[in-house]
Amino acid sequence: MTDTMPSAKLRRQILNRKGVKSLKKTKHLVPVHEYPDAYPKTSKMKMLEYKYHVKLEVLLFEGSLSDVVQFFNGEIDKSTVSKWRKRVTKLIEEDNNG
Repeated sequence: MTDTMPSAKLRRQILNRKGVKSLKKTKHLVPVHEYPDAYPKTSKMKMLEYKYHVKLEVLLFEGSLSDVVQFFNGEIDKSTVSKWRKRVTKLIEEDNNG
C-alpha cells in the first residue's frame, strides 16, 4: 500500500501556489499577499480578505457603508465598516506624515 499523504515540502508548494501559507506552530492557513499590509489587521479583517479574495483597504472605500456590508453578505455591520474606514485612514495618514 502506498502512502497517499503529501510530503511537507509538497504541501508547502501546493499552498504557495494557491497564495496561502501555514503558520508553523498552529498549522492555521493564512493568505499570502504580494505586498505586505499597510497596517495591522484584526483576525476578522484577515479572514474576510482571505474568504472573499480582496484587499480591505481597496474595498472599504468603494461605495457606501451598505454596499460594503452587502459585499460581505452581512458578516459585518455598518458600524464595523465605519470603524475600519477610520482606522485605515488614520494609519495611512500617520504613515504618510512620518
